[in-house]
Amino acid sequence: MPTQAIRDLLGRGSMPRTKRIVLVTATISLGLASLATAQQEGAKGVVAIRQATMDANGKHMTAIKVILTEDPQLIKLVAFHAQAIAEAAEYVPEMFPEGSTQKPTAALPVIWEKQDQFKQAAERAHGLAGKLAETSQGGDVQATLAAFAALGKEGCGGCHETFRKKQD
Repeated sequence: MPTQAIRDLLGRGSMPRTKRIVLVTATISLGLASLATAQQEGAKGVVAIRQATMDANGKHMTAIKVILTEDPQLIKLVAFHAQAIAEAAEYVPEMFPEGSTQKPTAALPVIWEKQDQFKQAAERAHGLAGKLAETSQGGDVQATLAAFAALGKEGCGGCHETFRKKQD
């Protein structure tokens, strides 16, 4: 999606701003998930494992987006998906052992150069996914949308911004 289109979605319209932010975040997440699926072809070993895990996380994010934007009466199901993402985040650092840079990885060398920051990013994603699960149990769709947006932007997106190659 072009940058101007994103600005337009966020900047105006009759849709509440929180919902627009969630939709933009979800659109970006869906694009990243599609790229991860295409990239998995040819991956082996731990690279294939982490790519499959990230693909699963993308699918959980998609399910959450659909629940919150199309079937909010199913909000209690958000916790299941968010907890799956939180659990995966716990294991992310282990999925990036030193030297696991074989193609088709999108991992940047900074992962191994700044392991403490990488672990902190995984912990942040874990915490935000846990917060999303907790928030959803209250049944407040707007609060849950905000928690979902935070996970997408600060959790998944925050890690991808620093530790993952830019995708075409």
